[in-house]
Amino acid sequence: MRLRIVAIFGFFVCGLGARARADQTHYDWRLEDGLEYDTNPARTEHVAGGNLQPASPASILARLVASGSLSAPLGDSNVLAVSGALGGKWFTDSGARADNVLVVQGAATDRLRLGQRTQAALACAYYDVYQRRSFDLPDFRSAAPSLRLDQGLGTSMLASVGGGYRWFTFKPDNAYSFAAPTAFVAIRHALPGDLLSGGADWEWSAGGSVEARGFDGPACTASGCSDQAGGSRHRDRFWIGHAELSRTGSWLFGSGAALHINQSNSYGEALVRGLFHVRAVIPLPWELSLSVRGELVATRYADPLTFSQPVAGLPSASIEDEARSTFRIDLAHLVEGRFEVGARYVYYTSAPTSGALEYRRQTLLLYLAFLDES
Repeated sequence: MRLRIVAIFGFFVCGLGARARADQTHYDWRLEDGLEYDTNPARTEHVAGGNLQPASPASILARLVASGSLSAPLGDSNVLAVSGALGGKWFTDSGARADNVLVVQGAATDRLRLGQRTQAALACAYYDVYQRRSFDLPDFRSAAPSLRLDQGLGTSMLASVGGGYRWFTFKPDNAYSFAAPTAFVAIRHALPGDLLSGGADWEWSAGGSVEARGFDGPACTASGCSDQAGGSRHRDRFWIGHAELSRTGSWLFGSGAALHINQSNSYGEALVRGLFHVRAVIPLPWELSLSVRGELVATRYADPLTFSQPVAGLPSASIEDEARSTFRIDLAHLVEGRFEVGARYVYYTSAPTSGALEYRRQTLLLYLAFLDES
């Protein structure tokens, strides 16, 4: 069976190279409530060329997301940053209520300045999904502590290196739970624009990581998974390489690419995945903003596709993340600096990856949010 892997760094995405204000406490929080329509609540696949018949019918759902962050100095050279989120979806159609989900996410980073341009960061990320215990639903928990060293280079570069450990629990079947040491390296270069002429800021970054996963279950073969005495345990080595470019000015633009390689001794798990994304945020009249993001995901599996696939995710994944090609468009309006009214449309597809199974899903969300910061 195949374990889906979502393409996200879980260990150092929180606070990578970030510089909190050392002289004051800063916080922000957001409460969002909305109604959404989902054409494929169970996120089921179907046989290529066949009729799309989701396990759960299309349904309207209510969703609520609360999130916030806080950074505060603990001394002249020490800054603590914490963040968290709580989100849930509740479907109105009785046939889709088994897909109701509650997600809890939290992260903390303690940064210590060791020199003029050197700092160390101790971080921890936690992610927990509460859903019906089913082998086909993403019901899992992940905890990941890490230690990172940041070093400034030149006038506007930052290099980071670190490592950590991750515990992943797949609640429906412990055979897919694992523990994994992780190592990562990254570099970021900021190119500030000319403030007098209103020039835009540019930034590029690149990095890589490896996660050596030791599963509780056995390594599978083409004939099945047998947990016999003396048999090999399931082992994966998951590599990520990535590069991004972003522009910040009167309008925002970003683009990036990533390569994922999963080496595995278990049948159906080895893969190579390429990802490319483009995003833009454009201000419009009447305090409107338009956000567009497209992500193309192509996956090649080393073994023939099987029809049963347990689902998994990484710690920084959200209730919207899927290892699929996506197109997303958001339209938002800010009212009096505290309220935001918006709409979001997302289309998910398995293309351009070809295989025996296909995937399609569409969601449309209308929401109202209250936000505050200091």
